[in-house]
Amino acid sequence: MRRRLLIIVLGLTAGLVAALGLPLVQAAAEEESRKFFLSRADDTARFADQAEWALSTGRTRYLTASLTRYDELYDTPVLVTGEDGLVISSSREGLTPELSGVAGPLRRALAGQPTRQLHTLWPWDDRPYVIAEPIVRDSRVLGAVVTVSETALPRAIIRDRLLVLGLGVAALTVVALVAAALIVRWVLRPVHTLDRAAHAVGSGTLPTRAVRVADCSGPPELRRLAASFNAMAENIAAAARNQRAFVAQATHQLRNPLTALRIRLENVEWHLPGDDAEGREELRMALGEVDRLGEVIDSLLQLARAEAVEAVPVPVDVSAVVRSRARAWRAAYTRTGTRLTVDVPDGVTALCLPSLLGHALDVPFDNALKYARGCSVTVTVRRGDDGFVHIRVRDTGPGLPPDELAHAGERFWRSGRHREVPGTGLGLATARTLIEESGGTVELSAADPTGLQILIRLRPADEKVAVPGPREALEHDGARAAGAAERQ
Repeated sequence: MRRRLLIIVLGLTAGLVAALGLPLVQAAAEEESRKFFLSRADDTARFADQAEWALSTGRTRYLTASLTRYDELYDTPVLVTGEDGLVISSSREGLTPELSGVAGPLRRALAGQPTRQLHTLWPWDDRPYVIAEPIVRDSRVLGAVVTVSETALPRAIIRDRLLVLGLGVAALTVVALVAAALIVRWVLRPVHTLDRAAHAVGSGTLPTRAVRVADCSGPPELRRLAASFNAMAENIAAAARNQRAFVAQATHQLRNPLTALRIRLENVEWHLPGDDAEGREELRMALGEVDRLGEVIDSLLQLARAEAVEAVPVPVDVSAVVRSRARAWRAAYTRTGTRLTVDVPDGVTALCLPSLLGHALDVPFDNALKYARGCSVTVTVRRGDDGFVHIRVRDTGPGLPPDELAHAGERFWRSGRHREVPGTGLGLATARTLIEESGGTVELSAADPTGLQILIRLRPADEKVAVPGPREALEHDGARAAGAAERQ
């Protein structure tokens, strides 16, 4: 927008400068041209008067001397012709009517028409001024006087004036550019700030606190808009906080009645007859639904906590975290016959929220264990060409068709083919939230030739930045991995 406004302002300024400067340039050139023409025309008329007397008396010696002195003083050749066009007297040898530009004015002068039409002098136009004046006596044309004036001096004067005008135009343009840049910056700075803030609110990158913009700069209209935006952002942030607080509190409060319900269902088993196999099967299924509901509540609570994080990403040893989580899940993989391969170089660091990378990595490890059981899973860490740190978890399982892959990662979404596999549909959503809060991304794609690939991209950290120690960076509750191993 700034570029477009500057182009518009500079275009208008250039048009205004051209509208004012071009007439000034034209007027300056015409004025100097007119002054030079009039001075040479007066001299030519004076020589015509002298020539009339000389031709009448036949004494041309004095006329020739006068012409020669004039030529020496002004470097302007002068010639006098008779009515037949033949040269009678001249200021220097070799002057003839065949000189460039002389024939036309001489012919008109012999017809009784003096030169009265001038051409505007420009620095690049080196044509001489040819002025012809008829010699008249008693309404009879006796001949003509022709002066051929070099224009170097007036053209130099015009050039200097044009240079001064050009410098003035350049200075005016610079002043206009600076003024336009300052004005556009003053007008657009609040707009850019509002744009970034609106993007932050719209993308949800700052969900738990209000995004505020300065409302004390820029035009009054934009100040009022900034104040209105601040009020709107505060309301949105308050609503988001209230919503997440409600989800966290509700899921937390559901734990106790859910635990009580499980205890009561387990106590029902003592009141069932020993031969009531159908009742015991229904009780087992009810307990399974209670466990599933507990997993949903745990996932919702973890998701709410992840969205409420306000910490700043710090350098984390990605290599150590990935190896730690791979060791935690290896027992479960071995139990199910799933081969786990880890290819992680040393010293790879990235920016991530403190102690959350391990939680995010548990999701792809868990999904690969559930949906690629008995296949192979490969985990790699590399520095990508885009400058980000890439963590890939790729399995050789059945994968997902393209229509289902587009919905993978949505909250509570699960493939219809996996209804019998335990899960809540919140794992990938939670991992995506954790990674995006750290400034990274999570991408799902089909693996070649079969399977699913989960790519986690994290911003790289400076190698010279102090990285938290392995124990501090890897502190993570391994209950989920251990529990998964027990369930398998």
